[in-house]
Amino acid sequence: MVDEITLIDRIKHGDRRALDTLIKTYYQSVFAYFYYHTRNRETSMDLTQEVFVKVVASIETYENKGRFRSWLFTIAVNHLRNHWKYQSTHQEYQFEEESEEDAISDWENITESTNLLNALSQIPADQRDCIVLKYYYGFTSKEIAEILKVKETTVKARIRYGLSKLGNLLRGDEENGA
Repeated sequence: MVDEITLIDRIKHGDRRALDTLIKTYYQSVFAYFYYHTRNRETSMDLTQEVFVKVVASIETYENKGRFRSWLFTIAVNHLRNHWKYQSTHQEYQFEEESEEDAISDWENITESTNLLNALSQIPADQRDCIVLKYYYGFTSKEIAEILKVKETTVKARIRYGLSKLGNLLRGDEENGA
């Protein structure tokens, strides 16, 4: 694969193939992030497309400081926050229900452990986000801090406490899990 700096430079100069390559490289990861949070395929597809529209619209401002992936996920995290804010003020919106079979089938492609998913859903969102970004997407604590706009020590603490709670939940020690 072409390195990101060259790829982004080609995109800035109007290379559509480079843009296609960039989108193909990151689409599934961004989609999986949204699907994890919404558990709705259509919503996740819409959010993913909206993020890539934002990326295309703002690629000129990308300065190659740090990894592109961190910049992309910063946009995705902020977009999801905006989505939730919008949803909370527009209560007439309802998620379409997917059949349980479809949801399970899709989710098994993202992760293999239903028990882990159940446990993850029971820990605080700030801890869960840090764990997912670190262990599912491979971001460093420093990158997660930049994405979430918190201190790196906060990220490390959230991961430590979250993992402790996960361990308790997975062992069946539910009263210490939440």
